[in-house]
Amino acid sequence: MKKRKSKKNKIINKRNKKKFSLRKRFTKTKTPSKSKILNYYTKVFISFILIILYFLFSYHHPKNNYGLPLYKKMKDYLTKEFIILQRKDCPGCGFFSFYGVHLGCINKTLNEGSIPIIDLQSFSNKYNKGNLSLNNPWELFFYQINNYTLEEVKKFAKKIKYEKCFPNLDRPDERYLYYQNDSIIFWRNLAKKNMPIKKELINEAENIMKKLFGNSRNILGVKLRGTDYVKGRPHEHAIPPKVKQVINDVKEMDRQYSYDFIFLVTEDEDIKKQFMIPEFGQKLKLFNPMLLKEEIKKIEDLNEQIKAYLDFIKNYVINIIILSKCLDLIAARCGGTMGTFIITEGFRHTKIYNLGEY
Repeated sequence: MKKRKSKKNKIINKRNKKKFSLRKRFTKTKTPSKSKILNYYTKVFISFILIILYFLFSYHHPKNNYGLPLYKKMKDYLTKEFIILQRKDCPGCGFFSFYGVHLGCINKTLNEGSIPIIDLQSFSNKYNKGNLSLNNPWELFFYQINNYTLEEVKKFAKKIKYEKCFPNLDRPDERYLYYQNDSIIFWRNLAKKNMPIKKELINEAENIMKKLFGNSRNILGVKLRGTDYVKGRPHEHAIPPKVKQVINDVKEMDRQYSYDFIFLVTEDEDIKKQFMIPEFGQKLKLFNPMLLKEEIKKIEDLNEQIKAYLDFIKNYVINIIILSKCLDLIAARCGGTMGTFIITEGFRHTKIYNLGEY
């Protein structure tokens, strides 16, 4: 019995030895040193940081894919010259007068090999009412070239110059722009590339168009100035047409082309009332959610007044975007009409009233 047991024990021991040798052969487990563990976790941590940095510097927000990622902008801030452009010559000029002069200044600066940045923040103007702590009002409506920002330029750029932006340079001029196709195409391309409208405003305009017109694009746009143009008769500004004349021309074009809608853009309440006639009926559409300028001036709190005025400008830009997407256009000469011609992809038929200047 003892012999049998010893034989069995020997066989079991042999089997166990074989198992152990196989386990040792295939696993070869060695406890790593502390330095190796530290190196491993250091590499993992560095890789994690690099991934975060990659997304941080190359990420584009899905709503805004315009411009350069941050790491490329940082390279430009360190190596290129930035010209900060400020228009101070005409505090009473309209928004699209600023638009046209800014385009001319951008063109000049680019031709000189520098990078232009529009500034409506660093000096007192009607868009900030002297509150220089506000963000740059221009960037509420338009992207800067390559999506640089005034704030980033002031923080990071090594070479900065300030220049006054004057209208006495080559720029889109509402006096002749409508009759020069090559000029319109040049300024349109320049604006699209270097001063595009904020995507949020375009999306908002398209949503409003759906509410007003459904899927129709068979729309006649009408742009008229009143109030300060008629009352103030500003020197060298275009004389607007009589409202009755425009209404007759709208009727004539409607008879010819049978529009689904007529879209009117004006800040003058009297013009709106004159257009409210049975012949236009439900065809006539307006987008006027904003307060009038006279009502804005009555707001006592300065910050609330600034906010209301910037909302007024925002809704004016939205009106111009909608106007630019109409099929045909009837308009008086003014800055808003000039802006419409630059923003649009083109109209089928246009009628622009050129009745001289005050």
